Amino acid sequence: MHETSIALSILAAIEDVFNQTPGAKKITKIKLRIGMLSLIDIEALKFALMVASRGTPAEGAEVEYTIEPPVFRCNKCGYEWSIEEDELNKLVEEYGLQSAMHLHPDIITKYFHCPRCGSTDIEIKRGRGVIIESVEIDTEA
Repeated sequence: MHETSIALSILAAIEDVFNQTPGAKKITKIKLRIGMLSLIDIEALKFALMVASRGTPAEGAEVEYTIEPPVFRCNKCGYEWSIEEDELNKLVEEYGLQSAMHLHPDIITKYFHCPRCGSTDIEIKRGRGVIIESVEIDTEA
């Protein structure tokens, strides 16, 4: 389960912050930005965080997230564009990319052409991976 390894990485990162915070008692909230291209199952990630955080300072922490849509950039003409979730899902299904994109979201660029110039030299600017936006920690008063 890919979401479990992501949850463990998130917990390791926020526990580092917790351990460096003077008077830290408990992690109360974790805010994440999740790239649409990572195809992460949000409920599976939340469940993995709940299970993996048992007995840690993050146990019981609220998990808040936003989904970041993908933004692509053509390296030939500089044009930037995005796609909607239903367009992404159609592509993923059509080409059977579910498993590959879980591990390598960049693979999706192999299936695009720049809408402006037709180039296949495309990069992903935003919308992949998981970013910890903030962590709320209760401290001693």
